[in-house]
This record gives sequence, C-alpha cells and structure tokens, in this order.
Amino acid sequence: MRERRVSLPLVVKLIGIISLIVVISMGLVTGLATWFYAEDSRIRGEEQNLLLSQILAVQVENELHSLYSGALSLLDTLREFGGNPAAEDLAGGNYFARNPVVAYLGVPGEQSLHNRSFLSAWELEEETIGIILERNRTVMDRAREGETVLVNVSGATGIPTALLAVPYTDMGSDNAMVLIFSTEHLQAILQTNAASEPYLVGYRGEVLAHPDQDLVLLEVSYGTDPLVEQMFITPLETMQIQYETPSGDLFFGAFRKIPFGQAAVLSRISRDVVLVAALAVVRQNLYLTGIVLVLSVLAVWFFSKTVSRPVMALVRGARQIQEGHFELALRPTTRDELGLLTERFVEMGRGLAERERIKDTFGKFVNKDIAEQALQGRLELGGQRKTATIFFSDIRSFTAISETMDPESVVEFLNEYMTLMVSCVEKTHGVVDKFIGDAIMAVWGAPVSQGSAQADALLSIKSMLMMRNALLTFNRDRGGPGKPIIRIGCGVNTGICLAGQIGSAERMEYTVIGDAVNLASRIEALNKPLGTDILISEFTWELVRDHILAEEMPPIRVKGKTAPLKIYAVINLKGLKGPQTLEEVRQLLGMAAPGALHTSGTTGPDGENEVKYEILPE
Repeated sequence: MRERRVSLPLVVKLIGIISLIVVISMGLVTGLATWFYAEDSRIRGEEQNLLLSQILAVQVENELHSLYSGALSLLDTLREFGGNPAAEDLAGGNYFARNPVVAYLGVPGEQSLHNRSFLSAWELEEETIGIILERNRTVMDRAREGETVLVNVSGATGIPTALLAVPYTDMGSDNAMVLIFSTEHLQAILQTNAASEPYLVGYRGEVLAHPDQDLVLLEVSYGTDPLVEQMFITPLETMQIQYETPSGDLFFGAFRKIPFGQAAVLSRISRDVVLVAALAVVRQNLYLTGIVLVLSVLAVWFFSKTVSRPVMALVRGARQIQEGHFELALRPTTRDELGLLTERFVEMGRGLAERERIKDTFGKFVNKDIAEQALQGRLELGGQRKTATIFFSDIRSFTAISETMDPESVVEFLNEYMTLMVSCVEKTHGVVDKFIGDAIMAVWGAPVSQGSAQADALLSIKSMLMMRNALLTFNRDRGGPGKPIIRIGCGVNTGICLAGQIGSAERMEYTVIGDAVNLASRIEALNKPLGTDILISEFTWELVRDHILAEEMPPIRVKGKTAPLKIYAVINLKGLKGPQTLEEVRQLLGMAAPGALHTSGTTGPDGENEVKYEILPE
C-alpha cells in the first residue's frame, strides 16, 4: 500500500493557527489604536488651526488698528496746526519715527505725507507711491463709501507692502485715509513654529502676508483655494473644515475674519502631517506585531515538538503494525494524554500480536477467512443458502500406493502434496473445506464470494489448472522407489447449497452440504473411467463457457437424479499456451484414453454394491 504523505504537519498547523491569532489580535489592536489616535490627532489639528488663526487674527487686527489710530491722530494734529509748515513737518517726522513701517499717509485731495527715510532705505521714489494710488482708485472709492479695505501692493514696491484705505470724514465731507506700509511686521507675526501654515488674505483673496515671502511679492491670489472660497461664502466669523485641493492634497483648515480691512487670517495643515504621528504608531505596532509573532512562532515550535515527537512515534508504530510487526518498542515520554495514548497503543499492539498468533494457529486447522470471521464472532450455529462452486479431488490408486510405503513416508508424501494443492486453492480465493484421507474438498463463493457465481466458478477452474501444472512439477523428480508418480482427478459443480456452522454449540465445523456437493463428488469419481483429470458439470460450464476450452463427455445419470446430466472435460483457458485438445492433455499427463466405458460405478460398505453413477451412451 502506498504511504500517504502528510500535507500539513502538526507543527505547521499550530504555527499557522497561533500566527493567525496573533496577526488578527494585533491587527485589531493596531487598527483601533490607529483610528483613535488619528481621530484625536485630527481633532487636535483642527483645534490648533482654529486657535492659531484666532490668535494671529487678533494680533494682525491690533497692528492695523495701531497704524490707523496713529495716522488718525496725526491728521487731527495737522488740522489743528492749520497751515504751519514747520509744525506739520515736526508732527509728521515724529509720526514716521514712531511708525517706521509706514511709507505714505494721505487723504486724497487734502493731505499727502511721504516717509522719506522709508523711501530712501528701500530705494523707492515718490512717483512709485503715485503709481500705487493711481492703480487703487477703486479701493479708495470703496473707502469713501464706508468700507475699510486692505490690499497687497508689493508688486509695485518690490517689498512686502500693503495699502489700507479707511473711511475719513473731515469738515462734513466723506473721503478716504490711505496708508501704504511695509507688512514685514505682519510677516513676523505669521512666522510661527507650529506645523500649520498661517497666511493673511485680502478681500479679493490675494495673499497679504505669508511665511513664504515670495508669494506676497508676486501678489499670488488664493481666491480659488477651497478654504478661502468657504471663508468668502460663509457668514460665520470663524470656521474649521477639512478640504481637498485641486491637486488632490487633503488639508485641515480654519479661518478668522478681520472686519477691519475685510481681511482674514487662515491656517491650514496637511492631513499627512497631522497623521504622521499616527503612522509612526502604526509602524511601532507593526514592529511590535512582528516581534510578538516571531516569539510566538518560536514558542509554538518548541512546544509543538513535545506534541509532534510522540505523535510521530505513534505514526511509526502504526506503520509497523500495518506491516505486521505488532510488538512495539515504544515508551511514553510524557505524563499527559499523549503518554497515556502511547501506553494504550503499545497494549493494543500486544493484543493484536496475540490475536494474530491465535489466528495463525487457528488458520492451520481451518481456512483463514473462516478463522477471521470466527474471531470476530460473525459465525453462529446454523447456515444460509448460497450459490457456490464445490470442488473434490482424489489421488488415483492411493490405496495401492500407500501399501508400498511405510506410514511415516505416506504422511510426509501427503503433507507435501496437500501443501501444493492447498496453495492453489488459496491463491484463487477458495476455501479448503476438509481433507478426507487423500481427497480434498474446497469451495468458492462461501463464506465470501468474489462478486458473482461466474467469478467464483472461473476461479475454481484456474485453481484446478494450477494444480495440474503444480503436479507436473511435483512428479518431475518422482518415479523411483518410495516416490511414486501421482495422478489426480478433480470434479467441480456449481449450485445452491447450505453453507454454515454444522455441529453443536461446543464443537462446530464450517462446511457446505446439499445436492450440489454430492454431485461434485460423483463427477470427481468419473475422471478415472473417462480418462480425464478435470471434469465440470453443465451448471459450471454454463458460467465459464466463454473463458475455457472444454470437451463434452458422454452424459451421465447419478444416484438420486432421473434426468441425465452433461459433463465437460476442462482442457485449458482460452488464449493460454498449453494443450488445446483433450488428447493433448492426456499426452501431457501420461494418461491413456479409456477403452470400453463401464456403464456404472459401484461402491459400498461390507461388500454391498451401490450404484453411484451411470454413463449413458452418446
């Protein structure tokens, strides 16, 4: 039997199960921890953005109010001096000294003050201020209408600069106060150490102040930025949102509007930056999972050896039992269930060894199949009807042969002969029913059939042909004193018989009885007068006719039967080498053709003749 290989060893299954448990549990813990940490990071990021925008908005708004208040005080002072140039120059100089970031202060059509120190320091001309004012007439018009507007004019100056236009009323006329100033101090306010990106935008969305000064100098507009768009459309003064840029980047954003100047401070932080700590936690958990997994695998590996070694020892023991070696040299190595199982396994092997010894001893007296069924308790007193093929064989002239030999030689000769014949029966799945002196009775189909009556009958034919060949080999070295040449006759019949245990509850014997058995015995006796070695009944012939070469013999009538029966001499199996006619069989076996046929055979005890068969004319 081909040994089946183990596809997944026990150690692999244990490692797989433990690894799966570790991975799932650590995965759940990591996933939940990451989700909670990411959610907490998101909330803190949004709160940080909102708080930062509020703080910076207050600082920017204070700066703007400070510039406005100083400029308003200066204009009031100049109005009081009413045309005193010296006083106006002094007041203006003091103002610009206190507010060095202011480049220009003026009221269109009424007042125009330039900070020459500022212009000189940045190499700017007064004409540049004029250009800025000309470009932003609409801004000043909006201021005259009551709006406070803050715009970026850095493109004209080449430095971070803004223009603040504030409504101004003087002597009942509505005008605008204009401040042009450097936004470097606003830039400084936005220069924080936070991970967020704060920036200041005007009413058109242009950048007024930004940690990246180049964006201010280029007067970049953030008008299409989702955060700025949300700031424009919402009536709320502050808000925090999560949004996606056109490039696909995700941000957490917040803003706070500055009503004075229609500006707003916004702050945003990349979602990746917010979650970088969460990702770090994930990596740490993955490292921890890997370490735990490796330690678990090692632990399971060493633990599984304490399980797999005893199990593999039991597997090897089972293989030895399968091969017929029942005495096992196994010793339990543990005091757990596996140790107990090993002890029971060894005891089972001893029991099987004892059972095998009993069966072998029993099998020398009865057929092994019958012995097996008897040991299993499946044979009971009584029987059942079966279709079986019954075989009888007999040594020709055995009485004359035995008279020329001493009893010991007869027994030795019979044992040698019987061994050959029994082997032929058992090789073809037959059952030796009994030995009757030199005669052998065997059965095919009881107690176990090989599938059908036809299969059983054909096996009996094969067995008899094996006996013929075995006997030829047996006679090859015989013919001298004490070693007579042996010839046998075989008779076979197939029919319904009663098969079972015959006897008493204390002493029983498995056998078959019935007319089919008696007919097989009568047919065997016909071999001598017909000059044949194998005869079968017409019932057997009907089952095997397509597989054998046979020659029909004269019909017979046996005791107890009124109708004549056909019998056939078996020559060979179809397609096999060897004799193809009955005459060739006789030549092979050294048998002479019969002379005048005796029409009847008689036997009987105490000299009483009893007719057993009658050969009818063809």
